[in-house]
Amino acid sequence: MKNFLFLLLLISGLAAVAQSPQAPDSLYKPDPHYLEDQIYFGISYIVLKNLPLDMAQNGFSNTVKLGFIRDIPLNERRNFGIGLGAGLSWDNFYQNLRITIDEQTGEVQYHLLPDGSYRSNSFSFNKIDFPFEIRWRGSTTQKYKFWRLYTGITGSYVYKTASNFVTDKVDLTYKHIKIVKNWQFGLNISAGYGTWNFNFYYGLNNILKDQVELNGEKVNLRTMKFGFVYYFL
Repeated sequence: MKNFLFLLLLISGLAAVAQSPQAPDSLYKPDPHYLEDQIYFGISYIVLKNLPLDMAQNGFSNTVKLGFIRDIPLNERRNFGIGLGAGLSWDNFYQNLRITIDEQTGEVQYHLLPDGSYRSNSFSFNKIDFPFEIRWRGSTTQKYKFWRLYTGITGSYVYKTASNFVTDKVDLTYKHIKIVKNWQFGLNISAGYGTWNFNFYYGLNNILKDQVELNGEKVNLRTMKFGFVYYFL
């Protein structure tokens, strides 16, 4: 919660800077039809938060995302507005929680793996993303390299899940993991100059359903993601 409050204060400070008065440019005439519609592509490293005792990440947990954002300017200069979008993302979590499905009952089972007992272990999500952004930027119809700050909430619907377990002798995959929450939400921030920008995501809810427990302790996994996003104008 402290991290989330810190992020809100950081966003408020950046927003105040972005809205500070600027010297008027008598030569600049806003284009009433100018939009900052964008196709975006991003890749991030995932950090799992609130890990239970003895659960640990290993390998490169990552997210890849691709989508489109519709720009809706809210001022005459068209450098402040909101963005509404849709896209796809793929999350891969590498850690030592093995997830299987009983072939007879269909029950999802999970337990922690001892070190050295496997080569790779992961679970993955395929998601449909719905980003909502508040946007500040310095672009014009003639200026294609500029500072930007986009921040907002992303809602994601998980439509496909899988777990994968690999040793020297076996390679097992289980699909349709029913312990994952279908709807996930997070605070999303993109900031930088030009096309490549730093991207940060802070998950607001548990990615697993509330009944998931390990050793009598509720598993309340949340995500933080650090990476880069590329905008195609």
